[in-house]
Amino acid sequence: MTHLLLLGVFLSILTLSVHVKSVHANAPSKMEQLAMKYAQVIGQIELVNMALKQMNGRCETDLTQDPKFLPEVDYLLRKNIDYGLAEFIYWMEGAAETRLLATQMVDEVITEHGGCDSNALAHWFRYLTESNEQENLAFLRQNKLLFGLPRIPRSEQYVQHAFNRKINDYKNLPYQEIHDLASSLDDGSYRYSLLSFSQSIRRDTAIAQTLWQFAIDEFKKPEAYYALGKSLQEHAKDQALAAFTQSAKKGYRLAETWLGTYYACQNDMPRASFWLEKAKEDGVDSEYIDDIYAEIDELGTPTSCVDGWVY
Repeated sequence: MTHLLLLGVFLSILTLSVHVKSVHANAPSKMEQLAMKYAQVIGQIELVNMALKQMNGRCETDLTQDPKFLPEVDYLLRKNIDYGLAEFIYWMEGAAETRLLATQMVDEVITEHGGCDSNALAHWFRYLTESNEQENLAFLRQNKLLFGLPRIPRSEQYVQHAFNRKINDYKNLPYQEIHDLASSLDDGSYRYSLLSFSQSIRRDTAIAQTLWQFAIDEFKKPEAYYALGKSLQEHAKDQALAAFTQSAKKGYRLAETWLGTYYACQNDMPRASFWLEKAKEDGVDSEYIDDIYAEIDELGTPTSCVDGWVY
């Protein structure tokens, strides 16, 4: 598996020599080092992609990565460096070398095992995908922002078209991108990438709620219940209360705070105290919770109460 390391080194050198404006006598800056790391990570991911495609063609296999893996890579790149996956690969200008290394990798595996041995291929596939998940995706999830790459101009129309494409394909997207899309439908603003933003998204809470419900069903995220409650509360308070309650029961501290405050609005102090104390135990600032208690003592209900609801 030495080709993974070889490609990273090659793409790092390519990144510095072609794209990063620096003097060779000087040590690379922190941003240049970060650019090298991104080049290595994305180079390895693209090498795996090419190698799997070549292996599937030569051995008539169907080795495929998690369908949400590449969409998450693309999402994280856009948020961290303002480039999508395809844009960054194109910018690195290493496609020919990556194809060559992929071919060499596939040749070695087939030669070493005397053909397309299914057990060997399964082990090889597992190694590559685990490396992608445990090392490359883990790095991207650190959300290290990289500035200084050539700017990709994106018009308002481009961002809105990208948003609509993502909405149509939401079932194949990672949780965080679904979260962003649903939030945009609730509030009308959308950040496509680090530097590309629109505040002209048409609000549609019905579609937002569809996305929140999908996120709940697919990813079991307690914060998605909370967001669904926020989206529902204007027109369906009973359903919103159920969503907030589910989120609190699953340990989401913002929902615990909301639910405790709600019961205080209802003058149900035993349940209010239970959830407010639970929120404090789960990390909500104790001074914030104490302020809610102080408002109850002085005014009878928290100041966020309006007609028995929490805003």
